[in-house]
Amino acid sequence: MPNVTHPAADPAAERDQRDQIVVFASQRQPYHIVSYIDQIVGNEATPGVEFRYFEGKLPHADMDVVHLHRSSVLLGKGSRWKRLAKMADFVLQAKRRKIAVVRTISGADATGQGGRLRQAANRLLDQVTTSYIVLDETTRAPKGRPVTLIPHAHYRERFLGYPRSEQVPGRLLRISPNLPKGVAPALENFFSTETPGLSLRVVGKPAAGAYIGLKGMAARDPEKITLLLETISEGATVQEVTAAELVLLPKVAEIEDMHVLYTALSLDRPVLVPATDLTRRLAKKVGAGWITLYEGPLTAEKIDSTVTSLRATPPSGSPQLDAPDLEETVKMYAKVFQDAAAASRR
Repeated sequence: MPNVTHPAADPAAERDQRDQIVVFASQRQPYHIVSYIDQIVGNEATPGVEFRYFEGKLPHADMDVVHLHRSSVLLGKGSRWKRLAKMADFVLQAKRRKIAVVRTISGADATGQGGRLRQAANRLLDQVTTSYIVLDETTRAPKGRPVTLIPHAHYRERFLGYPRSEQVPGRLLRISPNLPKGVAPALENFFSTETPGLSLRVVGKPAAGAYIGLKGMAARDPEKITLLLETISEGATVQEVTAAELVLLPKVAEIEDMHVLYTALSLDRPVLVPATDLTRRLAKKVGAGWITLYEGPLTAEKIDSTVTSLRATPPSGSPQLDAPDLEETVKMYAKVFQDAAAASRR
């Protein structure tokens, strides 16, 4: 019997035979707390797309597309060089296996924030990125690849039916699914505010290094500063936000920051945020009074003046949110993934 040499299987050719593409998303599976993944995966199956999820090391499994919302999910732990070696290995595997890589670019990515490790990881990923997604018109993605604008969704329909709280006069709220390490220093000037009756509520799971600073703040004035340092449910989020008179957001750089911004606006609560191209543009869209901008650090004077202005001229009605709802964004992401999968097979 003559020797027969079988050609190596072409992963892309094998995937062409399937009825749907397999997308690995770098997030936890959707559950009862809304997050960015809910803009990608709907409540019902997406035609032509099968989603799988990972947090940490990417499984060695058959896939058409990997969607990344931040490069750090592939870095793991260890020394800088060990973590970059993991990223380099992913880049090699993506090339060899013809896996499409779709990345959502945040403002921090676009402006080189997040430290040298993150910037180096992003440069490695740029080599194999098939296409980019941006959430607003002001974010600039690297050149040379397709870029799709998928505006951050609002959550009005998602929050329907949840009980809302009575607004607590003077309550300022800092809330986030993951409170960053520098959250306490960013709020330090609250102690210098002069408006009578102001209080500060901080809610969310603190990053490593943030817990001690927040506990120290609360100990200085426990009657004015209260903490809920844990992951809370969607219903509890609605209650915390609607109880506030003003939501404080000391930075708008990451996707999670935009999530907080749209959560507050979807629940008809005004927000005090730094002035950026994104927030300036959004402030014009949503209407007067819903977004107050400031330059530089968050000062006591800015907090006082914002509260005074909102009380003198409260915003009327609801913010004008022309962003898509979650059902619309799911369709937009599916189209990007299908196009990227097709491009990787060429």
